[in-house]
Amino acid sequence: MAELSDVITFLGTAGARFVVTRQFLASGGAWLSLGNTQILLDPGPGSLVQVAKRKLDPSKLEAIILSHKHLDHSGDINIMIEAMTNGGKKSGA
Repeated sequence: MAELSDVITFLGTAGARFVVTRQFLASGGAWLSLGNTQILLDPGPGSLVQVAKRKLDPSKLEAIILSHKHLDHSGDINIMIEAMTNGGKKSGA
């Protein structure tokens, strides 16, 4: 059996309001693949777009973690919950 590795995929690293509002850099947070567990950390604006670009499957998420409620860390929380739960058809973590 192949050993699973842990991977962090950065969806965006922008932070300042000026950068976030103009999306000079993506501000989508980080996707954590920890063995079979998928976690999204701080889904800022553009998270869903960045997830799609990297061919990650939000329905495989087991949790979404917000470090705090600033827009650059939480802007896409609602749409990511929708994607995670297939529009509310699947229980979220």
